[in-house]
Amino acid sequence: MVATARSATPASAKRSAEHDFASDFFRILNSVVEPVVRAGCFSPNLFAPTGLIVLETTGHRSGKPHRTPVLAMLMDGHLIVRTVRGERSAWFKNLRANPDVAYWSGGQKIPARAEVHAPGEECQTAGLPPGAALGILAAAMGVRLLGWRFAVLVPRDSAV
Repeated sequence: MVATARSATPASAKRSAEHDFASDFFRILNSVVEPVVRAGCFSPNLFAPTGLIVLETTGHRSGKPHRTPVLAMLMDGHLIVRTVRGERSAWFKNLRANPDVAYWSGGQKIPARAEVHAPGEECQTAGLPPGAALGILAAAMGVRLLGWRFAVLVPRDSAV
């Protein structure tokens, strides 16, 4: 008896091809962008508060480290990162599973803790500097109106 594989339906084959194309595209793009951003180029700073960082998360299934260039906004020493892909974003899933992260900004690796925000979750601002709290409240509108997801990266005190 010969075993045969089931053929994919046209719709599932198209989804698979689109997924593979998007995954391959971002994998190639990230392999070019990541070293440049890790070196400190395009980092958010006082004069240009929005820029690129490399976010290092732990895979929610694999447990392995993953590095992803993401757009970040600097607010009172905290970084706000967001995704318009919602729960489909792999790095966001990783943040949910393990909020202990690191990021590269200005050529330095900075350990941090991610405070994740999504629809139906209360955005906590207690204890944050006023600028960071204002940034969270503004991002929360995107969560409610557009379904975005975001996280605040709170740098860990190096003395702790």
